[in-house]
Amino acid sequence: MARRSVQFWRIEQLNGEELSRPFPARRVAEVLKKAQDAETDRHFTSADGTVLLAQAVASAPHPVLLLDRVRDTNLPSVGDALGRRKPLPLAPGDHLLETTYFAFLKRNVIAVLTSGNGPRASRMGEYLEGMLGLEPNLVPVVREDIDEILTRLEVSRFEFALPAERLSGKLMEGEWADVLDSASRLMNEGTFRISLSVGRSGKVEDKQRIRERIQQLIDLFRRAGSVEHFDYVVAEGKDSLTGDREVVDLLKERFISHIEVDPDIFNDPRRSTAEAITILTKQARDNEAFFARTLPDIKGSADSGLVPDLVAGGMATVRATLAAAEKSAETAGQVETAGQAAHGNQGGADHELVRG
Repeated sequence: MARRSVQFWRIEQLNGEELSRPFPARRVAEVLKKAQDAETDRHFTSADGTVLLAQAVASAPHPVLLLDRVRDTNLPSVGDALGRRKPLPLAPGDHLLETTYFAFLKRNVIAVLTSGNGPRASRMGEYLEGMLGLEPNLVPVVREDIDEILTRLEVSRFEFALPAERLSGKLMEGEWADVLDSASRLMNEGTFRISLSVGRSGKVEDKQRIRERIQQLIDLFRRAGSVEHFDYVVAEGKDSLTGDREVVDLLKERFISHIEVDPDIFNDPRRSTAEAITILTKQARDNEAFFARTLPDIKGSADSGLVPDLVAGGMATVRATLAAAEKSAETAGQVETAGQAAHGNQGGADHELVRG
């Protein structure tokens, strides 16, 4: 058996505004399915060069989307029974696909079934923005009191550890990606541990500035979609309300379910999709009471008009086409204006006398 995790995220904002209605996930699934049936190119290349590809695999009881990271470089090798290495047996035009599954639940919650190499949850936001012009802001669903505790915590230490073989900048974003990438070049076995602390010496204002910076890094860390790969993640500080010292285990408090899966099933694309839908449906059912107790109820109906039909190349292609059309119109306007000016200058004094 192999271990996988189900993370829970919530779409908090859409297109820069608070999302007070259901996210139009069913319409997104319908648009993707229509594009699949029409064999429309659905590949999207993110700013860092990662190629993503989504498809709809279910619409009931919840819309379920599959998001692949598409790889055609730096591919692993295959080894025979004696360990002899040979290339992956890919046909011309084939790619390696690394998959994450997304189920869109009530209360704008997304259940995300991950693997070690599949895209992070935030990649779905990138894909929906790049291909459909949607800008969903995803925040992790946490246990009931973790946000409240961290808000009150005057943090003095933040520490995490993970096995060296898992070190990769792909686990995180921003500054943390740089740290993990650098560490991966330093060691490839053992445990990598990092600790940030305010320290005992220094002025009060200096310590406060350090606390604020550590808090920013904690927030960035919590928003990453790969926390489950770490062995140990804690924040420590004084509770500003009670004055007590608190040690918050972010790995355990983050709402992540760990499950055992059959690796043979997940190596079969058709069986893995059916199994993933079953797992995500069960997780939705098992955790519905928790979501109802801790998350706001979402009233109204989804605005399907927000989701356009998908075109090859996505919104980037649409915007480029519009920009080219605008530039062409502007150029034509300049030519027309120049022609009018030239025509007006012919016998210009006479024309002025006529109008006078």
